[in-house]
Amino acid sequence: MKHSTFSHADLFILDGQNYRYMSAAAEGIVLTMTDPPHSSRAISHAELEALMTSPGFRFVRGGLERAASERSLSRLPPHFRDLPQAKREIALWRQAYVEEFLAQVQGGQAKRNEASVAVILPTLITTVTTRQRRAQNHRGKRAGRLEAGRTPPCPKTLLTWTRRYERSGFDVMALVPLSCRSGRHGGWLDPGEVVLFQKLIAGYASPLRPSIDQIRERARNLYAGFNEHREAEGLPPVRAPSRSRVYRAIKRLDPYETCVQRYGVQAANRKFAIMEYGAQAVRPMERVEIDEWEVDLMVLIDEAGLLDQLTPAETACLTATRLWVGVALDCATRCVVGLCLCRNPTSTAAVRTIELATTDKTAIASEFGCLHGWSQGGQPEMIVADQGSAFVSEEFKMMAGGLRARLVNPPAGVPKLRARIERLFGTFASHFVSRFRGRTFSDPLRRGDYSAEAEASLSDQELLEAFVTYIVDIYHQRPHSELFGETPAQCWDRLVQKYGAPAPVDGMDRRALFGAELERKVSGRGVRAFGADYACEPLREAYKHGHQREVRIRLDPMDLGWVAVEIDNRWYPAHDLSGALSGISLHQWRCFAQTVREKTREGAEMTAEVFHEGLRRLDLISEEAARAAQLGRMLYTASEIDAAERALGLGLHLLPASTGNDAPPASHWFSRGIEVGPPDAATPETTVPRFTDDEAALPTPKRSWRIESDD
Repeated sequence: MKHSTFSHADLFILDGQNYRYMSAAAEGIVLTMTDPPHSSRAISHAELEALMTSPGFRFVRGGLERAASERSLSRLPPHFRDLPQAKREIALWRQAYVEEFLAQVQGGQAKRNEASVAVILPTLITTVTTRQRRAQNHRGKRAGRLEAGRTPPCPKTLLTWTRRYERSGFDVMALVPLSCRSGRHGGWLDPGEVVLFQKLIAGYASPLRPSIDQIRERARNLYAGFNEHREAEGLPPVRAPSRSRVYRAIKRLDPYETCVQRYGVQAANRKFAIMEYGAQAVRPMERVEIDEWEVDLMVLIDEAGLLDQLTPAETACLTATRLWVGVALDCATRCVVGLCLCRNPTSTAAVRTIELATTDKTAIASEFGCLHGWSQGGQPEMIVADQGSAFVSEEFKMMAGGLRARLVNPPAGVPKLRARIERLFGTFASHFVSRFRGRTFSDPLRRGDYSAEAEASLSDQELLEAFVTYIVDIYHQRPHSELFGETPAQCWDRLVQKYGAPAPVDGMDRRALFGAELERKVSGRGVRAFGADYACEPLREAYKHGHQREVRIRLDPMDLGWVAVEIDNRWYPAHDLSGALSGISLHQWRCFAQTVREKTREGAEMTAEVFHEGLRRLDLISEEAARAAQLGRMLYTASEIDAAERALGLGLHLLPASTGNDAPPASHWFSRGIEVGPPDAATPETTVPRFTDDEAALPTPKRSWRIESDD
């Protein structure tokens, strides 16, 4: 489309720079800057069509004319509709008189002088008044109705309006009244006195935070000094400013600078924060925000799981405390992918939260009786955390680097850079914590006389179960406003269908990043841990041909079925030869080992009874294992694992599984029985074993367990 009606008085505003029209061609137009260096710019017709709809472009017809320049000096808005209604009505009323007068002049009934205007003015008044009355009486005539009218102009005023209207190119903005500019607005003070008054007003922006009344009192004292000086010079006194004038002068100060001076930079930044959408994520696990929150709820610590067996008096004697919860949130879907409950925020708890964010937690949700799964999780691409000590620790940084995830720690004191996780904690406080007794509330005013310690009735295990239930069955299934009414679970499924599931963390990386690292001696059976022998071909070769007799191993507390063994600076998987620990967690192993120790103390030889007791215990502790071992109630370090193995695993040895066709599967490893008796005269691990390497891998079909001394 071609534009050929532009004039040299037209104004083009492009990216904040003013241009004037210079020339046109078949391909487009040429514009020149109105300010130095007056460079030219060629714009094609297609580009001009696109610019017409862009927000950074404006075209003002006749914008470079004298009238337009005068209008800009009068501080009028660029559009007529932006004027106050009263000024719009006056301008349109004046336009009616001017247009009617121009029609009389064009018809030869009047001339452009005051005498001629005075002759036709009564006719103009009658015509304009009748037209206005007709517009006001749109509901019909009625006697006694009050009709508003305006004082008509005199001939000189009408001619002034007409000249102004024609000079502006018949723009109604030229008829807008500018009476607000008349009068003396600066008062009767000398320039030096005005500077002192402005300095006094600027004193409002002070860390002392004076009130408006205090500033007015200072102004009265200042004006009293002015009047003494003026009286000495024979000048009339000036009246002290009123409170409203002082208030208006204070309101003209820069709001941000005033807040900075009165309350500090951080408070001003919070008050005048620019609200934006922030960093966006489109794929699941593309951006994961993690933070810690002290739960606004007093709970009873139930380490032994016996809270339900205590009397009310005994329960009242327990100490109530507040726990911390670490949460990892996927920003793209608003799904909670990691959760860890702990007494104090530590780097270990933070690492544990990310570990759970990389796993499928459906089994945990099932143990707690949730109706939906908790499969959301995977390897994060970016981890965003605050400047807390847990998130800037070396342990947390090594974990993030091992996941090949970018770790971002925004500046402290700017929670909007992690707005999603902060908003989630607000949801927890308002929709979750408010359902339970023992709430601490956010401030003393809201808490009142409520005693949170006395009302505490929820145990730590119950709080954990409630958290998981709320997240899986309520929060993930409720429409989210930031997802345009879609639930987080639905959003996760939709984005996984579109972009694919996030990459998982393999077993070797999981043991390197989240597992515990121990040192064990090498023997002909391999390496022993938790009463089981772990072996692999590289370990056997290193035992036969190398001199290394101690190796580092890495284990996953959630699966003791195999460990990673370091041989010559390389890590290899070593499997449990018995197959008994496949899929067994460290917490389950501890509970079963405790059962075996209790039975062996009595000297009983009822193998089947011991087995059935172990099975029953595992069934009973399955839920406890999910709570404690998987969600952070007990986080095992390498030293704790060593101590537990020494205390509970003394003499407990799992022999290799039978290779016959009737060998029981690994999932039913208790069904093979256990034999309780005196320890065999086994060779210590530090000496050469009495079996060859091939013999060490052979099964022992007569028995599957034995009590063996580690001495």
